[in-house]
Amino acid sequence: MALILHGSGAAGQSGTAGSSGAAWRSGASSRSGATAQSGTAGTVTFTDVTQQAGIDFTHDNGAAGDHWYPELFGGGVAVLDLDTDGWPDVLFVNGRQWRSRGETRHGLFRNNRDGTFTDVFAGSGLDGADVYGLGAAVADYDNDGHDDVFMTTVDGGRLYRNAGDGTFRDATGAAGVGDGRFAVGAAWLDYDRDGLVDLFVGNYVDWSPETDTGCGTPRGYCGPDAYRPVAPTLYRNAGAGRFENVTAAAGLDDPTDKAMGVAVLDYDADGWPDLFVGSDRVPAKLYRNDGAGRFADHGLRAGVALSERGRARANMGVDAADYDRSGRPDLLVGNFLHEMLGLYRATEDGFFIDAAPRTTVGRASYQSVTWAVFFLDVDLDGHLDIFAANGGTDESQGMLDSRARLAQPPLLLRNRGDRRFDDVSRAAGDAFGRPAMGRGAAYADFDGDGDLDLVLTALNGPARLLRNEGGNRNHWLRVRLAGAGSNRRGIGAVVRVTSASGVQWQAVRSGSSYASQSELPLTFGLGRDAAVESLEVTWPSGATQRFADIAANQRVVIDEAAGLSQEPGE
Repeated sequence: MALILHGSGAAGQSGTAGSSGAAWRSGASSRSGATAQSGTAGTVTFTDVTQQAGIDFTHDNGAAGDHWYPELFGGGVAVLDLDTDGWPDVLFVNGRQWRSRGETRHGLFRNNRDGTFTDVFAGSGLDGADVYGLGAAVADYDNDGHDDVFMTTVDGGRLYRNAGDGTFRDATGAAGVGDGRFAVGAAWLDYDRDGLVDLFVGNYVDWSPETDTGCGTPRGYCGPDAYRPVAPTLYRNAGAGRFENVTAAAGLDDPTDKAMGVAVLDYDADGWPDLFVGSDRVPAKLYRNDGAGRFADHGLRAGVALSERGRARANMGVDAADYDRSGRPDLLVGNFLHEMLGLYRATEDGFFIDAAPRTTVGRASYQSVTWAVFFLDVDLDGHLDIFAANGGTDESQGMLDSRARLAQPPLLLRNRGDRRFDDVSRAAGDAFGRPAMGRGAAYADFDGDGDLDLVLTALNGPARLLRNEGGNRNHWLRVRLAGAGSNRRGIGAVVRVTSASGVQWQAVRSGSSYASQSELPLTFGLGRDAAVESLEVTWPSGATQRFADIAANQRVVIDEAAGLSQEPGE
C-alpha cells in the first residue's frame, strides 16, 4: 500500500463490458437454478440485500485525529459455519476507539436459512474483549467438527475456539499463539501433513502507538516506508490445543516482510503446501515448502516478487487458483493506484508471467486501489472470474491523480475461457457498482441457490451483502469435505471434476482475499453439463477417492472415511 488518494465520490470505470458483457445484460433473472438453459453467462447482476437480510454492521477505525497507521487498513470479513448446520454464517472484524476500555463490537451473524440473518454477537464469546481487530482466518484446528477463528489484531492476534454450542472461548494464551506484532493477513494450512492444521501469520510492520509519530505538517499518516519490516510467524499445531512457534526452524525468521495478503498453493505440484505472501513495498515472497519442515523464498526466480519493471508493488489482497484450466495454480494480487492487478499465470517450468499489463485486467484496474481480490465462478460456466474490492486510503498526503477518488467501485472481470477477461463491472448492476472505501470481501452461497454471493466491508462504513442474480442459470456442483486422516475441514485437499466440457480443479484453502476468508466448501460451475462424469479427491494424508456419475445442481459431502453423500437437507 502507498499513500495517498484525494477526493470523493464515484470513480469512472475504465474499459467496457464488450460483447460478453452484453450477454450478461440480456435475458430474465432466475433464482431456481434447476435447469441450465445454455453455457453462456445469461444475466448476472448483484442485488444489495443487506437490509432485508438483517445485517447491520458498520466498521470503526477509531480515527480521532492522531493519524495512527492501522486506521487505514479497515476490517476484514470471514465466512464460517458457526453452528455446523451446513449454511454459511458471517463474522465482521472491527477496530475500536483507541482510548476506549470497552468491548470491541465485531459483527457475528447466524444464517437463518431463509435469506435472513440473526445478530448473535452478544454472548458469543467474541464479545467482552478490548482489541483492535483487522482480519480473520477460519479452520477446525482441534478436529472436533466446529469452525474456529484466528483474528489478526494490532497486538498479536486472538485464537477463538468454537465450543460447539454457537459460542467461542478465547484460547490464545492456552494455545501459545500471539507474539504482540501488528498482523493483517493469516492462513491455516497443514504444512507438515500430520492431520492438524497449522497457523501462518503474515505480520505487517514494526508498529506500536508509542512509536507512531505521524508524518508531514500538519501531521498525517505515514506510508509503509516509515516502518521496519518484520518476519512472519509459523505456529505448528502440536495437538491437544497447543501450538509451538517454529518460525526459525522453518527458515521464515528473516525480517524482510511487510505482509498483507496470504495465499496457500502447491505451486510446484509436489504435494506440499507453499505460501505466497504479498508484502507492501518490499518484494513479495513465494515460500516453497520442502516437505521436511522448511521454507525457502522462490519469489524472485519464479517471477512474482516484483513488477515487470522490477519494482515492489503494494501487494495487498492475494489469491491462488487455476483460472486458465492449465492444471497449475495462478496468482492474483491487488495493488495500488497506477500499478494494476497482478495476474500471474503459471507456466510449465515453474515460472509465472504477469498477464495483466497488456490486457483488460490491467486496463480496468489501473485507476484502482485494490484490497480484497479473489477468483470465483460468478456465472458457473466453469471458468473462474475475478473480483476486486477497491478504495482509497486517506487524502492527507495530497493528490496523486486528479481522477482518483477515495470511494471506488469494485471490479468484476469475466473469464472468457481463452485466458482473456471482459470488464463486466457496469453490467453487474447499480448495487454492485456503488463506490466505497472497500477493504475486505468474501464469497459464499448464502441463500443456498447454487451460485456465489458477495459480502463486502468498507473503512469506517457499512458492510454489504450482495446476492447473485442469475448465476445459477448454468449447472453447478457444490462439494464439502470432511477429513478423517486429514484435518477435519479438508484444508489442502484438491478436488478434480471431469464433465463433458473438460477437467477443472480447486483446492480447499484458508486465507486469500484481504484480511478475509471465503467459505471452505467448493463450488464448481458446469455450464451446460448436466452431470459430473468423475470426481477425484486427493487428501493431504495422501489418500485418494474417486466417484462417478454425479448429477449436477446438488450439494455433496465427501468424507475421507465414509465416502460421498448428499448434504443433509438436499
